[in-house]
Amino acid sequence: MIVGKKVNLLFLCTGNSCRSQMAEGWTRHLKSDEIHAFSAGVESHGLNPDAVKVMSEAGVDISDYRAKHIDEFKDVQLDVVIIVCSNAKETCPVFSGNCKVVHYGFNDPPEMAKELADKGTLKEEQLDCYRKVRDEIKAFVKTLPESLINQSDKVVRIDSDKDNLRNQVRNLYSGIANEGDSCCGSSCYSSSSPLGNPEFSTRFGYTGDDLSSVPPGANMGLGCGNPQAIAQIKQGEVVLDLGAGGGFDCFLAAKQVGSEGKVIGVDMTPEMISKARENAHKGKYANVEFRLGEIEHLPVADSSVDLIISNCVINLSPAKDQVFQEAYRVLRPKGRLALSDVVAIAQLPNEVSENVDAHCGCVAGAALVGDIEKMLKNSGFSEILIDIKEDSAQFISDWFPGSGMEKYVRSALITAVR
Repeated sequence: MIVGKKVNLLFLCTGNSCRSQMAEGWTRHLKSDEIHAFSAGVESHGLNPDAVKVMSEAGVDISDYRAKHIDEFKDVQLDVVIIVCSNAKETCPVFSGNCKVVHYGFNDPPEMAKELADKGTLKEEQLDCYRKVRDEIKAFVKTLPESLINQSDKVVRIDSDKDNLRNQVRNLYSGIANEGDSCCGSSCYSSSSPLGNPEFSTRFGYTGDDLSSVPPGANMGLGCGNPQAIAQIKQGEVVLDLGAGGGFDCFLAAKQVGSEGKVIGVDMTPEMISKARENAHKGKYANVEFRLGEIEHLPVADSSVDLIISNCVINLSPAKDQVFQEAYRVLRPKGRLALSDVVAIAQLPNEVSENVDAHCGCVAGAALVGDIEKMLKNSGFSEILIDIKEDSAQFISDWFPGSGMEKYVRSALITAVR
């Protein structure tokens, strides 16, 4: 493969109905300056409507795509063929052309969705199978074409350490969702800790009326402040909550945007999404929806949101610069950020920054205030304000008693404008 040359790349699968079509769509959307993207199969299964739907949610229209047979490309000079079936090396189609062939498998969304359908799950949960693979494909496409260079028979997933850390966070918060309203089952928190204890939310600025106005179980006590206090939410706005958890902040925002507005909650944990949707059903919230996805790869269309809120979530991300870039992408011009998060006021020692429990507990992943400001500026934001809450040292001390974590981090309210 010649570096600097626009690459002719074909995504190949069995039926060209779902994964390969989503990969083509993402590549055309994100990498059109570097890659000519195509997709094909060895059978014609037709374009999967659920794949079309979840791609549309993310702002990519593949509705006019069609299933194509590999024979249509026999006269195309391809540089790379990427086979995207999950069991690619065993049973997926073989491409015999004279080009680099790469195996990079993704799970089959229709197969996963069918398993859920057989168990009687709701259609929305079945669509989450498509959303998960869609976001995985997007993350992979973002590495192209650089990740293909010098790879002989496979593409190595970059940032595997970040993926491992993200999975540890996901597993912990899955357990929290399954435990109920608190974190008492996790290794990070105790029942007396303010993190993961709904009763402590009033210490973060929420009122008793806030707590009583949402469905039971929505407030999981996983915050470090109150982004609602700085959000200035208006009637009719579209609000996006990053790391929605049980839906607490979404439900509070829903009342403020009214019937003409909309609230979207994104969370990477299927168990949290299920819990939030159940809470929305209990509370009869018609203007709230919850989407499975990572905040580094938001399942939200470009320039479609007025306000982004988040409560003690961005510190958990191993790719914060990407979070802010995605936030900028989905916000409309003059759209706003209103975040509550943990920030570092001093360089974290290695024994803290490398502690997985401290990361899952919203401390070890905290970025320095200056670094956050720089990331926001580099993403395009202006009017950046980071308001450090010195009184948060007390409850941070309670998160990890006797550890001295409060020497290094504080809660902060962060605002910025696109």
